[in-house]
Amino acid sequence: MHDSPPTERDPAENTLPAWLRLVDRPGSVVGLVALIALARVVYMAWFSPYTLAEDEAHYWEWARRLDWSYYSKGPGVAWVIALSTALFGQVEWAVRLPAVLAGAVGSLAAAGLARDLFGTRAHGFVAALIYQCVPAFAVTSVLMTIDAPYLACWAVAVWAGHRALVAGGTGAWAWLGLAVALGFLFKYTILLLLPGLVGFALLHRSRLRIDRRGIALSAGLALLGLLPVAIWNAQNDWPTVRHLIGHLGLPGGDVQPTHGNGWTYSPLWTLGYLGLHVATGGPMLLLAIFGLINLRKQGRLEPGDRLMVWAAGPILLFYLAMTALAETEGNWPIAGYVSLVPLASWAALDALGRGDRPVRWTWGATLAIGAAVVVAPPLLPLAVTREPGQALIPLHRATGMRQHAAAVAARLDRIEAETGFRPFVMAWHYGRASQLAFYLPDRPVVYCIASITGGRKNQYDYWPDTDLRRPDVARALAGRPALLLGGSRGHWAPAFDAVEDIGKLDAEPKRDWTTWVGYGYRGFHDVVDPWAEAVPAEGASLDPQRRDPGGTSPPATDQTPAHAPEGHP
Repeated sequence: MHDSPPTERDPAENTLPAWLRLVDRPGSVVGLVALIALARVVYMAWFSPYTLAEDEAHYWEWARRLDWSYYSKGPGVAWVIALSTALFGQVEWAVRLPAVLAGAVGSLAAAGLARDLFGTRAHGFVAALIYQCVPAFAVTSVLMTIDAPYLACWAVAVWAGHRALVAGGTGAWAWLGLAVALGFLFKYTILLLLPGLVGFALLHRSRLRIDRRGIALSAGLALLGLLPVAIWNAQNDWPTVRHLIGHLGLPGGDVQPTHGNGWTYSPLWTLGYLGLHVATGGPMLLLAIFGLINLRKQGRLEPGDRLMVWAAGPILLFYLAMTALAETEGNWPIAGYVSLVPLASWAALDALGRGDRPVRWTWGATLAIGAAVVVAPPLLPLAVTREPGQALIPLHRATGMRQHAAAVAARLDRIEAETGFRPFVMAWHYGRASQLAFYLPDRPVVYCIASITGGRKNQYDYWPDTDLRRPDVARALAGRPALLLGGSRGHWAPAFDAVEDIGKLDAEPKRDWTTWVGYGYRGFHDVVDPWAEAVPAEGASLDPQRRDPGGTSPPATDQTPAHAPEGHP
């Protein structure tokens, strides 16, 4: 199971701090990870002031419309949120619970991998602790995006891949295939782990146990993860492919290339990518480099240690190469850090045993920055309760959505009282639409116009009840007023009889956003003609939410258009 006898790779036990000797016992890793996860759940459920971020809310929208896959990602994030909220209710902490659990799984997998590599529970404990101290991992473990489950699957896949290649066994190959399949449902770039495993296997094939039946089983299981995504994309003309091409800034994507048809490059893209590693990986990356160097100096570098580098290499190099085409985002390459955590754990224990001061300082910095990232969210609200803190840190952008939704709801009631029609809500960006869908009373359908006004497509363009290009949706909204968030008058005016700027609503999180009231929805004529047929589609209502205390409503064609003259309050 191990690359070499554990005793040959362990630091001298009597030189280790007492607390490390204390945790080198059964249950220490599970206890650490469980304690951290429990603390996060308690904080989120009872103390957290933070409302759902835009992406969190959008994935929750996916979860209430379950499907084989979605426009930009696989179905994994929607499935786990749907399960969590079905069990615990439509509340913020239930939406985020899968991220906490995924962070725990990733930490345990990193610990198991370190123990397999270096032979002691102490290495596993330190690896679990370091995993929790990586800034990117700490943040993703409390925000419900695709990243925490994806990282957990990556960690399990590396662990299983090490066992399959170094120790052998059909069970490890099965776990590898399942981890890749599940990871693909969250983020497609888990496939970038495979070139690393294959390259390592080819280079060290004489020292490995290559099980062809195990490989076939692993490949078959991994392909299962591709099926839901392939089915949905085949049904919808492969929009995910265009979305991924759009990220590369190439022709044929879902956005027009900003640099035309020619190739342009900015060195800042590459420098920015390298700088992002400092922020997202923290001192752990340097600690892992120390580990690799010292293992080599001491003649203890084994194939399993090299596998950790091979597992990280493809994704880190892929996004480095991508900087030749476009800017990258901070979370894109972070899966490459997972397999570096065990090397960092060895470096820390080795340095503590030998008194290596530079490495010990790096180990201390890893713990300090990790602790800062963990305690910063609870402490920030205390620091910005007054000026100048509020000016320096606009915390209301992360905590004010309940207040903002209350202001939106109050304005909707006011519009209804003035016009006699129940207004609907539209937002220029999918994130705001999703947040309001979660926080508004009764969680209504909210619409997004980003793609209609020249922005990028999103999942709202594919659901039958939110796709504004559909004639039945346009007919159902015809004549009604709406509250419009973001965008400009030019975005909204073509679709309404009249549009009025009412300024920012309370707790508006974006500086450059204003709010509009649209009177008499007519539809976006350059996209769809909503009145091509006088008869609504089956099941569609011409005006399903018109206020009608008497219980009857005249047909839409008999209604007076619900718009206000210029200067309407």
